[in-house]
Amino acid sequence: MSPTPSSLFPILPASQAGKRRIFHLLICFLGVTLLPLPGLANPVVQKIEKATPTYRVIHLIYYFDTCRAVTQNKEYAFEVLNEIENVGIRLRDKHLRRYVRYTRDTYGRNGDGTNQQKAELFLKVGKQATKDGDPEIAAVCQHFAGQYYFIAEDYGKAFQFLLIANRAFRSIGLKSIPPISRFLYELAFNYYHFHEFEKVIPLLREAEKFPPFSENLHIQTYNTMALSYAHLSSKDSLNRDEYIREAERNYLRSQQLAAQYRDSVWIGITAGNLGGLYQNQKRWVDALKAFKSDYHLGLKFGRNRYYPTSGALGAALAFVHLEQLDSCRYYLDRAKELYQLNLTMPDFARNLRDEDYLWEYYEIMRQYYKLVDNSRRASQYADSMFLMSDRIAVRSSARQLSLAEQKLLIQKYESEVEAIDAEKSNQQSIFWLIAIGLASLAGLFFRLLYLSRIRRRQEQEIEVAKEKSLRLEKQIVEDELQQAQIDLNGFVENLHQKNALIDALTLQLESLESGSLAKDDTQLNEARQKLMHSNLLTKNDWDEFQRRFERVHPGFFWQLRTQFPDISPAEERLLALSQLRLDTSQMSRMLGISPSSVHKTKYRLRKKLGLSANSPLSGLMDTPGGDPIIY
Repeated sequence: MSPTPSSLFPILPASQAGKRRIFHLLICFLGVTLLPLPGLANPVVQKIEKATPTYRVIHLIYYFDTCRAVTQNKEYAFEVLNEIENVGIRLRDKHLRRYVRYTRDTYGRNGDGTNQQKAELFLKVGKQATKDGDPEIAAVCQHFAGQYYFIAEDYGKAFQFLLIANRAFRSIGLKSIPPISRFLYELAFNYYHFHEFEKVIPLLREAEKFPPFSENLHIQTYNTMALSYAHLSSKDSLNRDEYIREAERNYLRSQQLAAQYRDSVWIGITAGNLGGLYQNQKRWVDALKAFKSDYHLGLKFGRNRYYPTSGALGAALAFVHLEQLDSCRYYLDRAKELYQLNLTMPDFARNLRDEDYLWEYYEIMRQYYKLVDNSRRASQYADSMFLMSDRIAVRSSARQLSLAEQKLLIQKYESEVEAIDAEKSNQQSIFWLIAIGLASLAGLFFRLLYLSRIRRRQEQEIEVAKEKSLRLEKQIVEDELQQAQIDLNGFVENLHQKNALIDALTLQLESLESGSLAKDDTQLNEARQKLMHSNLLTKNDWDEFQRRFERVHPGFFWQLRTQFPDISPAEERLLALSQLRLDTSQMSRMLGISPSSVHKTKYRLRKKLGLSANSPLSGLMDTPGGDPIIY
């Protein structure tokens, strides 16, 4: 048994029922009649002002899509847009102001032009938005241009712009597009028209993540998703049970939303679709309950919109299988009456196909007469059903051919969009590779520069440390040299004192020898002994002298022996004392020889050294600048 007509075709958007519909119409009426009065504000403007930024845009678009007060009165519509723009200025909401400008620029869609002309209007506005650097409004215009081409059944162009818009939305970021749930739903519904159910479900899954555009589309999002799962369950036997569970879950979710929004018509519609799902599962009791709900709610709330023919047929079929024939006949008669009423509805062809209804009606009548043992009537309805099957097959073949041609166009544009995406992705990959390469080179360059700076800083620090170390070493050497000079000077000073003592002993000896002061020879001998043992420099004194001298004049003796290998120790001492600028008498006493011996030694030494007779021996080992050579 094929699904009921209501499960074959999703219901197109319809206005809300009951109090919400009346309230919406009342708002439009008040906007027209009361706005000119001073002190009264437009309720829609107030609603937009109090809403969150996302819902401000949604309320704006929904109002200008559904309220006849603005769609049929341009002057009033622009007054309302000016008020809404002032709201955007007060709230500093640039997004809202952009959509106000878009609504004003596309107001011509409410005229009498063809759908192609309306599509061209949106493309013109979108082109200007691109020039103005507003990719979001440009994408919105491309989406609506695609929708108008779809209504005009120019499906190739429709999907060309719909897919370009969808790609642009994703590039911008779906969260940044306030009415994105509507755009995703409409693209999904267009795929549903071509039975591309595998593409419908992901789009609707995305749509449910964002704020609903309207109560009607919120309900239809889950209803259409359930219909898609129901269709897939008949195609994929492996996943059939899972698809059926998903279909039932989404029908129930759609029904819950309809109850939440108090939309009785949609409660009935989803109940009928749920009945069709139970019917395919042979769950006749559950199916009957759902079909009766659809039937009664449709009768009560669906007048002037649709008559619940499918609910009546579904109930009749359930009663046939439950073998409650009186009830079956009652609902068959009611279905026939409602079918005649539906033929008078201008949009009946959209909601119910005559052939589908008649085929199901004939099938139920055949089963009914078979159960009441009227084989002649059962055979007549079987013949009618076979004739209708042929008509449906012809129609289906023509439709399948048309769908196949249209799908080829759609696939063509999908391939083009995918090629553009792939090229863009490749370009982005190349860009990122180049960017990463340049970034790596830049990083390497800056790293090398950083390391170079560190190295230069370290070298500078090392140089500073070296210089500091050299200064410190020089200072230490200078300090040591100064201390050595002080020690040597002290040593020489002691020699001077000792020299003064020797002078005193010499004077004493001379006085004694003259006989004026000597009392006896014993005193004279003692004086001579003291003078004999009063050499200025003893062996230990010479060692101490040489040690201190070397500290002040480092390398003096080594250099002297290197340059003059045949020099004697006595001559070394003479040259060392000459270096200290001592006079001849001091030298003679320190060396323990007579002054004449000192003069002779100096003479021989000058000759040995190749010096002139008057050349001083002091400073012989000095550098040309006067500083002593330090080894």
